[in-house]
Amino acid sequence: MTYSYRRSPTFDRKFKKITEKDRGLKDRLINKISQILDNPEIGDFKRYDLKGIQGVHVNPFVILYRVSRDTVDFVNIDHHDKVYRKLKK
Repeated sequence: MTYSYRRSPTFDRKFKKITEKDRGLKDRLINKISQILDNPEIGDFKRYDLKGIQGVHVNPFVILYRVSRDTVDFVNIDHHDKVYRKLKK
């Protein structure tokens, strides 16, 4: 089952910025997003302030998303060292 999806404005802005100069990274991220839509359970559940959010690594970046019924909400994407810190605030 392929899930429908929504992207937050933050996700769209970061995705465009990250991938504008690196076609290989863009392809890897799109491939991982496709895998998430096919099977959203591949992500690890986050804890503490990020409870209810799952994350998948595409080194050195992390895609954060939330699943509700048949929809995947892409919340954020950023470098591993930054993505958790920004979402907590």
